[in-house]
Amino acid sequence: MAPSLASPPLSPSDESVDLECGLNAPHARVDRRHMERDLVLAFDSRELRRHEAWFLVETAWLDSWMSYVLGDPDDANAPKRPGPLTNDSLFDREEFRLRDGLQQTKDYRGVNPQVYALYAELYGTDGAKPIVRWTLDMYAVPVMIDDIREMQRAPELKARSLVAEMNEELDVQNKGLEGLRAQQEEDKESWTYRCLCRCEFLVPFLYRVLGGGPTYKKEKQTTWGEYLCCCFSRRNKNKKEEKSIDEEETSSDEETHGLLG
Repeated sequence: MAPSLASPPLSPSDESVDLECGLNAPHARVDRRHMERDLVLAFDSRELRRHEAWFLVETAWLDSWMSYVLGDPDDANAPKRPGPLTNDSLFDREEFRLRDGLQQTKDYRGVNPQVYALYAELYGTDGAKPIVRWTLDMYAVPVMIDDIREMQRAPELKARSLVAEMNEELDVQNKGLEGLRAQQEEDKESWTYRCLCRCEFLVPFLYRVLGGGPTYKKEKQTTWGEYLCCCFSRRNKNKKEEKSIDEEETSSDEETHGLLG
């Protein structure tokens, strides 16, 4: 397991004076070292959950990482960020196998899948495969690759999201308020662009103005006299049609009687 990285007590120099209120306020600036440390500590554990296994990490790399996150960001000689998590010191490259005599804590330590996923997302692995065991014994039976993939799926997605949020927060902090305002001004759309490209009524309006839109014939208003004349004409027309129908029926009846008589 990675050693505890409890935050050291604040010194008087770590406090700043609030000029508006005249009160002492804690320093608001948080650098990448502290954010990485807090992120990993939030998921570090000494026990595993069901169906989880230990991801073994070389102690030398963990020591380098701890020296980095505990270093002073204002010190020019502070330790730098470690390289990719490759576990290179645990392998014998000439014989392509684990080195003999590796000891827990001295040479390697175990972390849970979520912590390993955070390390891998923050620093990368340079293509190195993780060393996964059901126990903290380096020489125990390895975990099957399918189980490792299933075990890493959810932690990798969560680590990707958390690290992205952390990087975004750092970018906002580094840019500052003025940088954010400048970015917002760049993102604003001009009035001309909004009128020409965003206005949903512009194209139909121009289409109508240029004569391409549909035209509607204005209905003629009918007076009462015209309405009554129209009604009488329809009535007379209906009477004529009924009379012609009666005449046709009468003629057909006469023809029928003539044939039968």
